Parts: sequence; C-alpha cells; structure tokens
Amino acid sequence: MRIAVVVGHDEVNQGAYSATLREFEHQFNTPLSAGVVRDLKERGAVAQTFYRPAGVGYSTAMAALTSEINKWTPDLVVSLHFNSMGDTSFAGCCALHWPSSVRGNLAAAAISEAVSAAVGNRNRGAIAQADSWSGAPLYILKDTTAPAVIVESFFGSNPEDATKGGAARDSGALAAAIAEAAYGIVSSW
Repeated sequence: MRIAVVVGHDEVNQGAYSATLREFEHQFNTPLSAGVVRDLKERGAVAQTFYRPAGVGYSTAMAALTSEINKWTPDLVVSLHFNSMGDTSFAGCCALHWPSSVRGNLAAAAISEAVSAAVGNRNRGAIAQADSWSGAPLYILKDTTAPAVIVESFFGSNPEDATKGGAARDSGALAAAIAEAAYGIVSSW
C-alpha cells in the first residue's frame, strides 16, 4: 500500500491564514504531513510527502506535482489544507474528491469523519468538487492517477475551530486520524 501525502500550497503561496494560530496552511500542514507519514509507516504503509514547486505559476506547479506523484504510483493521494472565510462563523471539516471518483468519495467520507472526531468539529463530509472555491481547477483531484482527497480540517478564520485544529495537530491526534482512515479505506479496496 502506497499513500502520497501532499502539503497544500507552497513556500511562496502559502494558502489561507489563521490569525488564531498565526500560521498559513503550508506552515500548519508541513509538520502535520510528517506525522501522517510516520503514522502510516507505523501501520505498514509506504508513505511519502510531496510538495508543490514554488516560484512558478499554479498550472505549471500542479503539472509538475501531479506528474511526480503519478510516477511514484500511490494507491491514494491525501492533500492537507484548512479553510478560511471572511465570516468567522464558518466551522467544520470536509474532504474534497473528484466528482466521478467512487474511491475518492469513499476515502473523502472516511477521512472527513475521522478528522471531525479528532478535531472535535462538525463533519461537513465528502464533497465532490472539480474547481476550488476561487474557481481554480483542482488538478490534484483531476490529474492524479490514484484517487485523491483534499482534506480541509477546520476553518482557520474561526477562532474556536482553529484552536481545536491546532490542538489536534499538536497532540498528534489529527495525524493519527488521517493515517488510520487512509490506511483503513485503502485496505478495504
């Protein structure tokens, strides 16, 4: 079993910002990815972290990233993110998958449920999505050969949700939940 773990965004374009955590998505998810990979390896999976190249355009970076992932031939791709909105009332986690991917849907549902339990926030569930909320194509879902999931663990813009997400990462509970769900769902295929 091979699982690719992707740190969302890159060192230049770091994604959403959480004022509560004082971290961007890329900063938050870099140590989280190390925990997920470690926990997957402890379960017997082959796991590796992948990063989007920085300093090039989005389409170019994503083409390079998805090509690198596809050459590695994983059974599942898990991309780590968190949400943020101008409105601080949004809360909860979800996991995105490509609309026609049955296995992506199964993985997204399992991972979202596990993340919700680990963070202690609302499970918004598996969401079929081809484009980001900004309208950019979700190449990680579309162009990887393996089923892929984008995990949105919490809303960084919601102080309570962000605090819970930070605590779950720092305790190791978030990494363990993602690893256990990913390992479990791939084992069932």
